[in-house]
Amino acid sequence: MSKSTPASTVLVTGGGSGIGAGLAAAFHARGAKVIIAGRTRERLVAVAAKHRGMEIEVVDVADPDEVGALAARISTGFPTLDTVINNAGIQTQFDFTRAEAADPSLLGREVDVNLKGLIFVANAFLPLLKRQSNARLIHIGSGLGYVPLASVPVYSATKAAVHSFTISLRRQLADSSVHIVEIIPPVVETDLHRSQSLKPPRAMKLDAFIAAAMAGLDAGRTEIPVGLAKVLRITSRIAPGLFLNIVNKRRG
Repeated sequence: MSKSTPASTVLVTGGGSGIGAGLAAAFHARGAKVIIAGRTRERLVAVAAKHRGMEIEVVDVADPDEVGALAARISTGFPTLDTVINNAGIQTQFDFTRAEAADPSLLGREVDVNLKGLIFVANAFLPLLKRQSNARLIHIGSGLGYVPLASVPVYSATKAAVHSFTISLRRQLADSSVHIVEIIPPVVETDLHRSQSLKPPRAMKLDAFIAAAMAGLDAGRTEIPVGLAKVLRITSRIAPGLFLNIVNKRRG
C-alpha cells in the first residue's frame, strides 16, 4: 500500500494505550475508519472518546475463539478492512537467578499474548485482507528482537519470534495483494513498562516514534526499524556480543 493509496479501514489490536493508541490516532487523523481492539473496555472507550467515529472491540488476542469471532464481526461490519495492525503485547521482568521458580502462568501469558496472539490475529484476518486489491498486515516488533534485554527474557524471545514469523509470512504472501510489514520500535515512552520500578533509559517520545513509523509506512517500506532499533538491526549482525553487553549494561 503506497503513499498514494491511503488506508480506508484499520483495525489496531492493543489499541487502548501506547503505540496502538498512537497509531490509531494517526490513521484516524488521515480520515481512515479505525477500530481499536483490546481486553480492557474502559481503556478503549477513553481512547475512542477523543476521536469521533472510532469504533471499539473487546477481545483477548490470546484466545483463538475470541479472535475468530472478532474476524467474523469485522468481515460483516467492515468488509473493506485493508489494514490490520498486530500490536497487542505485554512485558514482564523475570529473574531466573532466584531460588524460586517463576510463575508459569505469567510466563505462558506473555507468550500467549505476544506471539500466539499475533499469529492468531494474522491467521484470522488474512482471508479478509486477501479479498482487498491492496492491503497491509502490520506487525509491531521490537529492537529487543535483534538484541535481547536479559531482564525481560520472555518478551525479547517473543519479539525475535515475531520477526522470524513476519519474514516467513512476507515470503509466503509475496505474490498476493497483502503487504506484510514490521514496525520495529526502540524503547518508547508508554505504559508497557508500568509494572517496572524504573523507567527505561533513552526512551523515545511516543509522538516522535509515531511520526517516524508513519513516514516509513508512507514510503512503502516493509521493515521499519525506528530510532535505536536501526542501530540494533545492524550491530546484531556485525558485533552481537558488544551490543548485547551495551543493551544489558547494569544501571546504578
